[in-house]
Amino acid sequence: MQQNNEIIIHSNELQILLNLIAKDTIVIDYPLYDLKMVKARPSGNGYHINVQSDVEVMKELYEYSTHTDELPSFDDIKYCMLLSGIIQYDNMVEFQEKLSALNKLDRTIYFAPDTNLFYQAAFSKLNIPNPHYLVVDTVYDEIESSINHKYFPHLIYEMKENALYHGELLDELKNRKPKKSRKAAYIAMREYKRIRDNIIETKAGEPSTIHSERNDIIIVRAIRNFQDSNQYVFPLILTADTNMAELCMRKGPECFHLTYPSSIDVNQCTPYQLRDLIFYLAKVCGLIKCNSVIIYGEYSHKTWNDNSLKLVFQDATLYDRFKEDHSLCQELMALEIEK
Repeated sequence: MQQNNEIIIHSNELQILLNLIAKDTIVIDYPLYDLKMVKARPSGNGYHINVQSDVEVMKELYEYSTHTDELPSFDDIKYCMLLSGIIQYDNMVEFQEKLSALNKLDRTIYFAPDTNLFYQAAFSKLNIPNPHYLVVDTVYDEIESSINHKYFPHLIYEMKENALYHGELLDELKNRKPKKSRKAAYIAMREYKRIRDNIIETKAGEPSTIHSERNDIIIVRAIRNFQDSNQYVFPLILTADTNMAELCMRKGPECFHLTYPSSIDVNQCTPYQLRDLIFYLAKVCGLIKCNSVIIYGEYSHKTWNDNSLKLVFQDATLYDRFKEDHSLCQELMALEIEK
């Protein structure tokens, strides 16, 4: 049952919260260990952003828990900054140059992403005009096989015992998805559905396996076979994985290796990027705290909605103001006023 300080929202409605606390420094932390992750303060038309943690600080968490895979990591922060567009692949300029060269070919270009690009929600960032995507069914199988897992009660109990503060917050995650499944369901599969209308799926010559390296070989062979049987197409494998890029160097097909960001040395972001960063951190970490508000990316009785979040307010005044603005926004949306 929803309490009187809780509300379920759509990801876009996080902007209401950010507007209400716009004059404050925004602190995003992981409340189970009082781990400060990101700070942001208003600056011009956006925010000045500062990452508060580093690799060593994150590693200290592992001394307290036997379930380190479920804890936030420094890579999670970098990953969510990439997802939100605050940082980009290192070689985006080279990729745009590649696109220009491909446009001169007299064949239909098929961009063939591997699995990791769906996890990185790459397609909205690559700015490919009128794309045709070629996806091996192995890619879909890899995503789907990671979705249907859940926390067992004993695991939540042990995580609560390990937590330094507010272990009771984990009760919301009972029988819900662990980190790997959340990333598969709420990021990778969400991205797949977003570009589904532009996808042509091709069958692999053999079933997918539980080994990612073997699946990489299966994917490359399937794209190679597709190219051999379709002389008027040009498939280009897109990957951010070194192993996949090396496989393509041997016998093809052609591949573009997107270089994963080497640095998070940025200090500015837009309001929309900050909103998306909070959304993705909540999804990946399961729960975070934004100033005085607990934000759950996963929660009990959650319906199948990739974009939903649960907010739990510790400040009654802020809760009342949020509810009022949220109701007003919903009323305005219901009017369906055309721009």
